[in-house]
Amino acid sequence: MKQISDKSSWVGLTQRRGPAALILFIAWLLCPLLAHSKLVIDLDAPGLARMPIAVPDFISDQPGTLSGRELAGILKNDLYLTGLFNIVDTSSLPILTSDGHPDYEACARAGAQAIVTGKFQINDGQLVVEGRLYDIALKKMELGKRFTASAREQRHLIHRFGDRVMEALTGVPGCFTSRIIFIRDSPPKEIFAMDIDGGDLRQVTSTGTINMSPKWAPDGRSILFTSYLNHNPDLWRLDLESMDLRSVSNRPGINAAARFSPNGDTVALSLSFNGAPNIFTITPEGQIINRLTNSRGNDISPTWSPDGTALAYVSDQAGTPQIYIIPAKGGQPRRLTFTGNYNTEPDWSPTGDLIAFTARIDGKFQVCTIKTDGTNYRVLTKQGVNQDPAWSPDGRMIAFSSTRDGRRLIYLMDSRGEIQVPISSISGKAPAWSRIAR
Repeated sequence: MKQISDKSSWVGLTQRRGPAALILFIAWLLCPLLAHSKLVIDLDAPGLARMPIAVPDFISDQPGTLSGRELAGILKNDLYLTGLFNIVDTSSLPILTSDGHPDYEACARAGAQAIVTGKFQINDGQLVVEGRLYDIALKKMELGKRFTASAREQRHLIHRFGDRVMEALTGVPGCFTSRIIFIRDSPPKEIFAMDIDGGDLRQVTSTGTINMSPKWAPDGRSILFTSYLNHNPDLWRLDLESMDLRSVSNRPGINAAARFSPNGDTVALSLSFNGAPNIFTITPEGQIINRLTNSRGNDISPTWSPDGTALAYVSDQAGTPQIYIIPAKGGQPRRLTFTGNYNTEPDWSPTGDLIAFTARIDGKFQVCTIKTDGTNYRVLTKQGVNQDPAWSPDGRMIAFSSTRDGRRLIYLMDSRGEIQVPISSISGKAPAWSRIAR
């Protein structure tokens, strides 16, 4: 019998023996591709499944300096919050060899597709971490980086490593080094800042009065917020390095819900100096550029599209608060929401395709998302009162406030709403996410 040794013979075989041989032939062609496929999460895949990943305790030859379990725990929590991973419990499984490398067979038996390892030491007050990401199936290291920072900056260092792990697995850098600002939900209503997991909590303002609607500048160096510092809802800008506070807009009436454009050269906000609140654009110094809306209703809460060409906002011109979209240079607004009679607090996703917002459903406020063409309306929260959605800079997560545990706290959830956890240690509302790492 003649031996089959080339692709043309396989074609002839499939023609003679039917579908079964064709399936074998396709599998044979794909084997080299499958054997060398890179470990990656396809964020656009329908029915996206979570990747099982192991993160054992970091190890050190300097016992007692820092907790390797705590360092690994920071990274585990970061990855968990994205909703893209199942963290494999390896506490009772020896999945590392004596030299700290992964035992691939043990990892596979534990069900992990990837493993992240870390070694650390402290030299002259500097923390040095060597972090690595391995593909279990290919028995291959996909990422290896060394990070150095002050030992006091251990959390930020691990967040930096997590950002690189996310980039290696998804092609998009993580946002674990970004910060969240929010309003403390008790008098005086000062602004606080924290890491995305609630760590490194710091008070930002000390105005002794009511502050509202804090938002980051694109460069992360300053924030805009409305304050009653002078007994009127005026717009202020705070430089976070010098702590210099200056007035941006103190027109009669409200100067509220201001947001920088993506490039930082324009601010959109709601002003009521000439009657009902309308959406205006101003310079960062406060000079009016354009009046975008002129409806008979109240127009508030503008949010920019990521390319800066449009704004979504809330108007009750049709009788109830609904979300509209208008070109950034002005024009005819388009109504976006039609489900329900109370839709507010829009926030445009950095990916450009979705807007998160607050809707009143069965008498309670819930966080929802909708595509910018008005389709794919989704309710993401169900327990308690949930408000103030704010997208992460990579569009993978949403921060929001919730009363489900008896007091109003800042929560985080993945963009599908499958994971929802509290992150703030104090009461809070109106979270806003920095757009760049600090």
